[in-house]
Amino acid sequence: MVIHNLFQFCRGALTQVVDAVCPPTCAACGRAGAEVCRLCRCSMIEQLRSVSTVTPFETNRTIVGEFSGCLRDVVNGMKFKKHRGAANYLGGLLSRRIIGDGLVPGVDVHAVTWVPAPAPRRKRGFDPSELMARMVGAQLGLPVVRTLVRADSGERKTRGGVERWNGPGFRGRRTPYFRVLLIDDVVTTGATLAAASGALRTAGVSHIHVAAVAATPKRVAEGREATSERYRSAA
Repeated sequence: MVIHNLFQFCRGALTQVVDAVCPPTCAACGRAGAEVCRLCRCSMIEQLRSVSTVTPFETNRTIVGEFSGCLRDVVNGMKFKKHRGAANYLGGLLSRRIIGDGLVPGVDVHAVTWVPAPAPRRKRGFDPSELMARMVGAQLGLPVVRTLVRADSGERKTRGGVERWNGPGFRGRRTPYFRVLLIDDVVTTGATLAAASGALRTAGVSHIHVAAVAATPKRVAEGREATSERYRSAA
């Protein structure tokens, strides 16, 4: 614990020095001064207010917002322009939304894990979903565990669209936690999360709550439709 705290202190001090020498730029618009500038934060807040992504706890899914506008720009800046600080900011947004959805840390979920990025993206220096997962774990007071290993898919090399629609391959690692929070960046077809969830269940996880920063408009609409249908059935 002492070594871990010392490491965190040194990393924080080094980050402050680097920021002083080379000020960070906004992941969305490129303005200097912050990883996500004030204007883009305000724009994102307005976007999240205007686009409802209500996903009740019963669906075992939390989505912060629609993959469009400023939120999309910040996510893309994090994923493709190496904006590590944006991952911490988005992880904070995700934590607040998870709590807002009624999830109780330590009761509903006991640990946080993430969907590992493909190897080419990890070679850029970091895994965005891992950074977000570690921020979520820190804010919710939950352990963060690496439970998924991404398996190479031969289909990706032969037919480019196959992996996107069928989902990549994953192997789940045994874990003492049976209720986990699974973090991803963007939900598109849902195939990746389905494959990751299947691997976790094979490894012995009994309950999975999925949380992502954004979902494509089609997925958001499907979530609203499913929610409305559930309420109509209950009535």
